[in-house]
Amino acid sequence: MGDLVKTVQGWWDHMKSGEAITRAHFTIDRSRADNGAQLGPPFEERNHYFQVVVHDMFLAKSREWFVEYDPMVVAAASYIYDTKVEMVPFVAGPALLKDFGHESPEGMIFRDTPVSGLNPYQGGAFTLTLVLYKVQRRNNADRLLQVVEGISKSLDPSNTLGAYLKIAGTIVDGVEAILGLKETVPVLGYRVTINPQVGQVLSADYMVLIDEDSAAPTMKPERFQVRQSQLYDDSGAEYRDRDFVLFRIAQGIKRTDERTLPFFPLWTAAKDFAARGDDEFWKEAKAQFNTLKRNLMNSPDLTAPDSARFRKEYLDELTKIRKDSVDEGHLAADGEKLPEAEKEMRSMAAQLDKLDSL
Repeated sequence: MGDLVKTVQGWWDHMKSGEAITRAHFTIDRSRADNGAQLGPPFEERNHYFQVVVHDMFLAKSREWFVEYDPMVVAAASYIYDTKVEMVPFVAGPALLKDFGHESPEGMIFRDTPVSGLNPYQGGAFTLTLVLYKVQRRNNADRLLQVVEGISKSLDPSNTLGAYLKIAGTIVDGVEAILGLKETVPVLGYRVTINPQVGQVLSADYMVLIDEDSAAPTMKPERFQVRQSQLYDDSGAEYRDRDFVLFRIAQGIKRTDERTLPFFPLWTAAKDFAARGDDEFWKEAKAQFNTLKRNLMNSPDLTAPDSARFRKEYLDELTKIRKDSVDEGHLAADGEKLPEAEKEMRSMAAQLDKLDSL
């Protein structure tokens, strides 16, 4: 991972060297957000999920976005996943952004665009690099961006992070190639490392980047507010004076996409065996469930509360399925001929049982 970290640090260095002025960036006080009280407490290890979300992004027509330039948002987060620190890059190019955007008279507006997966916070330091680039549409730069974006989108880092990490190097190499073109220019950037181990607080507050000199008198944090995850100025109007990005390390406490997670096929198999009513199949159901239970307890994709919740819910449901299948007389009646497939499975189970005495 060391090479990836150095490379991402290089993106940030490239960003800083390309700026003549320091762009405005600050946190929006929760008292100035209509949902400030619902943003959640500081992140607690193994109790919260996180996801980096661009809630509101405005690209003014003055830059001729999508005509001469394509936008490219590059996010790279470093955090503990499973048993080690990983660097997870993500690229949002014109294809993904257009899925979350619409055109206004002043320019393009993008809303609630995820630029990372949903993963448990496992403690330790959390580093986030977020940079908006303009990629000039010549020398096939736009086509290269489409390829890199397609690779980044090919796997969902929320439910297949292990597989996603295997292509992380390819994504980073693609970004490096795009940055190597002189027509690729950084517009806005943000980088932060937050380490609760030294007293810093990782929170789910709104942060804003604005393409304006941070020393400008109009760039006072108290001038801005957030309504429905959109940026407003002190006049009560949506802010449109400059290109900007409003984002957040959003917090979650419960996953509802368990069907996409690696352990779910074990649950499907356990239910299927339990529903057949036969004692031999019930043995198989229990074996599947025991494996499932261990997977849930050790899953790097679940918080501790979610792991406990799934174990209880699945145990309760499996118990009910077993009782219902027996009560409903799913066992074959005396003398009734069993299907050949079930005969074979019983025979295999009996052979395996003999191995218990070895």
